[in-house]
Amino acid sequence: MAMAETVNFSQLREFALRELGAAAYPHDTHYFRLYDCNLCGVVPLALNIEHHTGSKKASFKGVISGECTICGVNKQVFKFTGNQRTPQKVQKPKCSCGNDRFYVANCERYEGEQGMPGFFDEGVIVGQCAECGKLRAFVYTD
Repeated sequence: MAMAETVNFSQLREFALRELGAAAYPHDTHYFRLYDCNLCGVVPLALNIEHHTGSKKASFKGVISGECTICGVNKQVFKFTGNQRTPQKVQKPKCSCGNDRFYVANCERYEGEQGMPGFFDEGVIVGQCAECGKLRAFVYTD
């Protein structure tokens, strides 16, 4: 799976929606967004997940950056932290197949009623291994 054209991103989207339990929230809006390289487009990224103080499994605090596996440009993928927080640990995710390149996406739920968008409720950063296609959730946001 070397090129985005050969990947079925609907699998990644459906996985993200399941991780958020979207079916239980039919009136909420779920936004799904693929992360890309500003130069190369949607390509696999090698992630660096930096957990900061206060980070928990259900509520990530920290910074996620991704290195484009085509051109090497490093970009911030996600950030939720503040001056009061300090780095605690760094993860460089690898798939069980040994690959460290993932197509990465974010899915967020916004509370809604009768079609009116509301406030952010929760989210998840997910990935699909660029080598074997395995899906995984990296962090959850709240």
